[in-house]
Order: sequence, then structure tokens, then C-alpha cells
Amino acid sequence: MKKNKKRNRLNVLRGIIIIFTLIVLVLGSIGYFIYVKYYSNKFVVKDYEKNITINYLEEYNPSFSVCYGNDKKCEIVEPIVQGEVNTKVLGEYLVKYNYKYKDNTYSLEQLVKVADIVGPEINIKNENELLVCPNGKVINLNVELTDNYDEELDAATTEYKDGKLYVSAKDKSDNITTKELIIEAKDSEGPVIKIEGSKSLTVTTGTKYEEKGATAIDACDGDVEVTISGEVNPNKQGKYEVVYTATDSANNTTEAKRTVTVKDKVAGEKIVYLTFDDGPSAYTAQLLDVLKKYNVKVTFFVTGKGDDAIIKRTYDEGHQIGLHTYSHDYKQVYASQEAYFEDLNKISNRVKNITGYESHIIRFPGGTSNSVSKISMKALAKEVVKRGYYYFDWNVSSGDAGGTTTSDGVYYNVINYLKSGTSVVLQHDVKKYSVDAVEKIIQYGLENGYTFERLEESSPAIRHGAGH
Repeated sequence: MKKNKKRNRLNVLRGIIIIFTLIVLVLGSIGYFIYVKYYSNKFVVKDYEKNITINYLEEYNPSFSVCYGNDKKCEIVEPIVQGEVNTKVLGEYLVKYNYKYKDNTYSLEQLVKVADIVGPEINIKNENELLVCPNGKVINLNVELTDNYDEELDAATTEYKDGKLYVSAKDKSDNITTKELIIEAKDSEGPVIKIEGSKSLTVTTGTKYEEKGATAIDACDGDVEVTISGEVNPNKQGKYEVVYTATDSANNTTEAKRTVTVKDKVAGEKIVYLTFDDGPSAYTAQLLDVLKKYNVKVTFFVTGKGDDAIIKRTYDEGHQIGLHTYSHDYKQVYASQEAYFEDLNKISNRVKNITGYESHIIRFPGGTSNSVSKISMKALAKEVVKRGYYYFDWNVSSGDAGGTTTSDGVYYNVINYLKSGTSVVLQHDVKKYSVDAVEKIIQYGLENGYTFERLEESSPAIRHGAGH
């Protein structure tokens, strides 16, 4: 019994010792932690990352800091830096930081990667004018793309989904930027019809009428079928109308018309074809005003010079647009047949781009009989006809390209040499004095039984004999 009591006292004592020991250990640990954290001195690093990536041209400023001390008091230590980061050049840069505080030293490294990590900027310059077709095609999108690294970018891509247009751009580092616009898809514009050949034709009875048709392009649907209605009877005098109709998938319909006048050839009929070379010029608008006043249609053989808007106005007001030359440089144009057709294609493309009209009526620079060309004009004349062109010279010269330098001189040169049948008059709308003479020429012609017309493919072919 006594032994048991003694054993129990020993066990209690042991327990007390163990508990005391544990308390001492815990208190010691807490004390040590407090000491280390708040009172012991050491280098303290905050916000340090060993590897970081920054954007091209972004300023490199280390975000970490190093101090010496403890949480109660820690003095910032400035490093000795080894290595530089060139943010103008993509790549990896190793920067070393060495710290010294009294007799204590510390060092760390940071690997800095300079990369293109920002996508292009998308600037939609005509957001309020954008149109989205029901098939998702975007019309009139004018986007400016800029990138912090790439000078050239691929075109922006678009996707239309659930009433939203997504415009995306990607740079060469595969960074993608997407701009989202809320826009309703609709198609309210009909196709654009282009009549092949002239919108207004005059043919004489018994002449074969060849219908050249028309094409239509719709902004949303692309090529659209054109239906043609109306017939021309070339054996019966009268005015005929050919109607071209095109309908797109949204049921927008567009209509265009060609007027064909069939008239009998009248013995002794006096027709004047006024033609103007080398324009357009600063005086062409004045000339168009005069022609509009008298409802006279003429022919302009245009060049690569002058204002596009004047050519468009000329076409819209019903005048014939003929092809003269793009460069008007005789040495260049007549260097070879290839050089001539290269020049002709350029002026043809200019007219087509401005008006949508593909003209096949031409006048050689200097005429067919010019003595400047180093190539055979006979061979060239045959070749242009073979390629589907109609060339016209003149049989009445105003003299405005020579010694005549007054409007009265031009006027008398024209009216004194008008023919009893067909007169193709050569003038130049780049000469103001020649333009000034036109109103008096028209007045004289109308008062003396002349009819003014524009040249057509079916018009009498007034041509000079080719010199060689």
C-alpha cells in the first residue's frame, strides 16, 4: 500500500516535470521567434522574383527592396548593380545586386526577359459608317492598326456573331487584340449595274445593233445576275430603251437603262462631232457648263492628267469618254507596240476606275498620220482594231495646237471648214482660248442646220492615212 502511494507521487512528479519542460520549450520558442523576428539583425528582401518578364520599351524598375535590420527597424540598403536591361532589344538579361551593410554582405540575381507581350491597338476610324451584311460580310471597314513592336501587321479580321462584330488583330508575337462592336446586320443597298459600252447610242437604220449587256456587283453578294428587257429594231427609226435589272439576296433591286436612237440616214445631213484632246484641265468645268446650257454632247479624249472628279462629271453628264494617252510622251508612247498598249491600258484603267465605263474609243497622240512615231502606224492601227478598239482622227482642225492663239481664230477655223456631211472637229480643252470659242461654234452650228453628236463606236470613221 505504501509502495503504491510512493509510486503515485513519483508519477505526479514526473508529469509536473514534463509539463513544465513543455511550457519552457514553448515559451523559449516563442521568445526565440520574437527575438529573431523583431530584434535580430539580418538582410530582409521584399517582393523579390527571380524571373520576370517586361514589355518591349517598358521601363525596367526592380519592384523588390532590400533592407538590413528587423521588423522593428530595417534600414534600406542600396545595391551595387552589375548588368543592364536594354528594353529596346528583345532578349534575356541577368542583373546582379550586391548589398553591403557594415561588415555584412548579401547578393541576389534577377533574370529579366524583354518581350513583346502587348497586342496591337485597333482604331476603327469610321465606326458610325460601318455596315454588316446578313451573311457577316463587313462593308466600309476602315481600321488603323498600330503595334508597339511590329511596324507591319496583317490586316484585321472580323467575325459577326449574335449581333456583335468582333474586330481582331494579331502581331508577329501572336498577341491578339479584339474590339467588340454592337451592330445590326442589314442590307438596304441594291447592286451596282455597269452597262458595257455607252449609255446612249445612235445608229442608222439598217446598221446591225449589237447588245453588249451589263454586269452587276452587290456589296454583300458580289456578282449578281442581270436581266435584260427591251428590244432595239435597227430597221425602224425611233428611240429605244434597254432596261437592265439586278436583284440581290435581300430583294434590293437596281435598274439601269441604255437609250438607243435609230434614225434614217438623211442625204445632206450635217453632223458635227466636237472632240477635245489632252484634258481634263482647269478649263474643262467651264466647257461642261457651256455644253450643258445647249444640251450638246461631245467627246473628250482624256489623259492621265487632271482631276478625277471632272472625268466623273463628264461621264455623268452624258459625254463620250475616249482614250487618248496616259503620259502624252510621244517618245515613250511610240517606243514600241508594247509601250503603246501599256500606256493605253493605264488610261483605260483610270477611266474605268473613275466611271466604271470601259471605253473602246481612242485617238492616237498626234493622229494616225503623225510623223513622230518610230513604229509603223499602219501596223499599230490594225492591231488596235484587232483588239476591239475604234480609232478616230479629225477632218476639221481648230488650229489651237498650232499658230492660232485666240478664241476668234479658233471660231473661224472651225466654222469655215465645217463639212456638208460629217465634221469631226479637233480642239483641246487645255487651251482656254479654245474653250472660250465653243459657245459661238455651237450657236453658229445650230443656226445653220448642224446637229451636234458625240462619237460612238458606230459613228463614221474619220481617219487619216497612216504615214508608214
